[in-house]
Amino acid sequence: MLIVNCGSSSIKLTIFDIDNGTFTRQLDAHLKGINSQQPTLEITYSGGQESTVFTKKIGIAEGLQLIFDVIKRKFDFSFSSLLGIGHRFVHGGNRYLSSTRIDQTVITELETLSSLAPLHNDACLIGIKECFNLAKFTPQVAVFDTAFHNSLPAVASNYAIAMDIASQHEIKRYGFHGISNAFLWNTYENHVGQDAQNSKIITFHLGNGCSITAIQGGLSVDTSMGFTPAEGLVMATRAGDIDAAVVEFLCLHDKKSPSEIMEQLNFQSGLLGISGVSSDMKTLLALSIDNERARLAVDMFCYRALKYLGAYMTILSGADAIIFSGGIGENSPMIRDLIMRKMEWYGSQMDSEANQQAVGLSPGAVQRISTSSSTVAIYVIASDENLFIAREVQRILFAG
Repeated sequence: MLIVNCGSSSIKLTIFDIDNGTFTRQLDAHLKGINSQQPTLEITYSGGQESTVFTKKIGIAEGLQLIFDVIKRKFDFSFSSLLGIGHRFVHGGNRYLSSTRIDQTVITELETLSSLAPLHNDACLIGIKECFNLAKFTPQVAVFDTAFHNSLPAVASNYAIAMDIASQHEIKRYGFHGISNAFLWNTYENHVGQDAQNSKIITFHLGNGCSITAIQGGLSVDTSMGFTPAEGLVMATRAGDIDAAVVEFLCLHDKKSPSEIMEQLNFQSGLLGISGVSSDMKTLLALSIDNERARLAVDMFCYRALKYLGAYMTILSGADAIIFSGGIGENSPMIRDLIMRKMEWYGSQMDSEANQQAVGLSPGAVQRISTSSSTVAIYVIASDENLFIAREVQRILFAG
């Protein structure tokens, strides 16, 4: 099974072997710096890791060809051996509420959704089309990042704008990081067993993009990202929640277009904008001792997360578990501690040693970081979106 995740600046690819329903990871390929002057291809496999730096700009289609050329040559990869290809597709709009087998009609319909997430969806489409060029007869499946949040109730999915305008332009809170959340729920459910069926959990996906989701009985009931991934928590370069009037104010006073202001809010804000030095949390934590703006960036990141956590605890009337995932969530004990120490009033108790040890977990690994007497179980789960996509491909193509 080949899993492809094309973004605006990178391509991630995983190959799984399947044996009696068991998925074994063969290799991961990550082409970083799409359209930059020095893109880098990293391939991780059982024998270690190989890295190659290129000296020319590479687009998505060319990047996929390059990855396939390398793995054909070095790992004896063949398209003829594939049972299926799965693609992460960011925005399914109102049309695609679950994973879907791709044909030409689906591709045409997906093209109409580009305006909802132009950077992400266009990249995904290029990847799909190139895979059809390279593996014409291999069945392919699109797995949508928005699908998990189709269960959002009306009170959580609607904005307080005129309903006719919202309906005309399909404006609502779609939510994102759905593939990660679905994997986290499934992993939690398998870990806990039948007791999880009606569980109330809150997931933090903290990385370059950040979100928090309230899940009850496996259904998303609220999430911080909305119409686009720009809403919600403070992120690496995204502002998250902001008064909409700020956009008009900056357009008028800085003589910039709405698109230019949105560019600032998405790529020059968040941790980078507050600190003025970096969007990398590890760097900011190191600088925060002496750098006031770096310290403010860390504090605002945790404060916004805590606000949402409190709100979602109220919506769910308490929680059975809180789960941290994503690059920061999985690898920063300090951030986890800074957020959760403010929840001690609720009776949550972190196991300091377990928290410090929960770093660099292998995909799918589960580590509890709360004490046995904590009123809410706190976990770190290493999310594996590509494994979830592979399972979806198997379900769509071979169920029954």
